[in-house]
Amino acid sequence: MTSLHRLDYLTTGLPHAEAAEIWRGVVGPLFEPRAFHPDQRSPTGSASGAVIGDIMVARVVFGAQSYRRDRDLIARTPDHILFHLYNVGGFNGLISGRQTTIWSSQVAIIDLAQEVDTLAASSDTVALIVPRVLLRGLADNPLPSRLDPGRNRLLAAHLIALRERSTLLEEPDVEEVVTQTLDFLRALLDPSRADEIVETPALATTHLALAEQTIRTHLASPDLSPEMIASEIGVSRATLYRMFAPYGGIMRSVQERRLLAVRAALSDPLETRRLSRLAADFGFRGKVHFSRSFRAQFGITASEFRAEQVALAQKDARTDLEVLHDWWPRLGSR
Repeated sequence: MTSLHRLDYLTTGLPHAEAAEIWRGVVGPLFEPRAFHPDQRSPTGSASGAVIGDIMVARVVFGAQSYRRDRDLIARTPDHILFHLYNVGGFNGLISGRQTTIWSSQVAIIDLAQEVDTLAASSDTVALIVPRVLLRGLADNPLPSRLDPGRNRLLAAHLIALRERSTLLEEPDVEEVVTQTLDFLRALLDPSRADEIVETPALATTHLALAEQTIRTHLASPDLSPEMIASEIGVSRATLYRMFAPYGGIMRSVQERRLLAVRAALSDPLETRRLSRLAADFGFRGKVHFSRSFRAQFGITASEFRAEQVALAQKDARTDLEVLHDWWPRLGSR
């Protein structure tokens, strides 16, 4: 199997001038990053992601800074849509033609054909880039800068699940994942379907993503149970059982998702938590229980898997910026 083409730009520990130069190269096709004020040092950040067919998803972590996108930059760079989930942090400013404030757990919908002028706090985010041509019809009209709470929650769940899946995704699965994501976005953003949104086929499976988001949020909680999950996502317990029957049941799925979440975290070069902390954060009763479960599921210990990932990250800590700049205009053109 062939893994996806990865884009890793890790600047932690570099001299500030070098880190700032790399960061400017990473975000340059989208925005001009600027310091908040003249006395502030040049802004920096790191990104780790993957190209999935004609879309791109990444975890992006950055310090406080201003982002600008003017008419000149718009004319010189590709025309994409950015769906940007802020797990931590947020911003205030102009996006998609509107003054907008985005904080933790909210998704900003940024039309890159529009000017951008924002002030962002230090943030930990998930970014999805979709070429406009792939959302033709919807993206030809003004897009909202953010969604109502219900749709925002669905979109955030999808972005988190897509980012986690991208760390393990292989080429044979790409076409299906891209199709599912585009169908989901079309259903979510179509204003004519507002009353039926949660009943549409494209979003029916999103209840699974929403359940996974609930599970992820409460992995360390002793109250994590079928009753709590069903209540959180607004379905009956019987419906929840039917949803997870093809996967061996809800609690088996909880255990598997805990293990997949840990593996995704260990695959993330921006992840720094110790194994004992990860085990606790993902709801395992202790390190021994965690270690046995991980090895039984994946045939390798968590320590060995992390060592492999660290070795890979140290070998290729940063993708050449030319690779990224080559991908921007090619996204959506095939």
